[in-house]
Amino acid sequence: MSDAHGFPWGSNRPTTRQRLLLALGIALFVGLNLYITHEKYDNTRSDFSLIWFGARALLNGADPYRLVGPGLVFDSQWTSLYPATAYVLGIPFAPLPERWASIAFVSVSAFLLAYGMTRHSWHLLPLFPSVPFIFSAQVAQWSILATAGIFIPYLAVVAAAKPQSFIPILAASRTRTPIVAAAIGSLILVGVSLLLLPSWPREWLDLARQAGHVRPPVVRLGGVFILLVLLKWRRPEAWIVATMAVMPQTWFPYNTLPLLALPNTYREACVLSLLASAGAYLTGIYFGGLPPAEAATVGGQLAVATAYLPATIMILRFPNIAEPRPQSPASAVRRD
Repeated sequence: MSDAHGFPWGSNRPTTRQRLLLALGIALFVGLNLYITHEKYDNTRSDFSLIWFGARALLNGADPYRLVGPGLVFDSQWTSLYPATAYVLGIPFAPLPERWASIAFVSVSAFLLAYGMTRHSWHLLPLFPSVPFIFSAQVAQWSILATAGIFIPYLAVVAAAKPQSFIPILAASRTRTPIVAAAIGSLILVGVSLLLLPSWPREWLDLARQAGHVRPPVVRLGGVFILLVLLKWRRPEAWIVATMAVMPQTWFPYNTLPLLALPNTYREACVLSLLASAGAYLTGIYFGGLPPAEAATVGGQLAVATAYLPATIMILRFPNIAEPRPQSPASAVRRD
């Protein structure tokens, strides 16, 4: 197994105890890091803060879509682009203070990702020091939970809360488990959301149409070449990348995190992590001061060049076989 994945640091046969310790360590680290950030910058709000706010609004009979935006109750540069199903999923966190809700969400997400992706091998560990993961943890983003869904099919039960993140996983599925989980979860989340806010689908779609900063990678310069990955159409990794490329998304690096879970060897994981991190770092350091529209363009192009296209090239080097190589990270997508 060690040879198959090229892992150079000792045994590559994770035990359950080792996986639990690693997952707990990473969960504690990201939770503590977010706590320190909130302590240092008192007005800090994470991405999950909006979910927490929306959940509380629904429970109080209010319409979160009318309360989020510049100068509104939840003062934000952007309006809310989350479906109300995400707010319903946030209801269990609503009793917590805002910062603790974010800390709990990101810690649980990180635990699930670390535990799930080390089921067969350590070779994907380079994902954790990457900028996409660190940034995702820093802002308590859904991408960590969505990436965990590649390895834990039952997590598709929350797919309706963040459809554009989970659709690629469902597209790559070769078993019924994630499909059934997503269907059951969607019925519950959509049903509850319509009971609490019947008008939300229309409001959400109206806001989504106005979101000019949200574009699929495939329409950016060079993005069409990502679809070449479908030359390896028998592989689930190819469907994850291709479907991600056509999903509307912002330019922030957390959107590339699932790509870092697809390598089959330690070397591939290192290279992809470094390239994606370099692109995200360049965007933040050299182009972070640009107006939002220009930053979105530059960030989106760098994501294509340093994450999507390298992932495409990597997968094109894989054999086009129906079953992934033994204990590949994508194999969990297809296992019950």
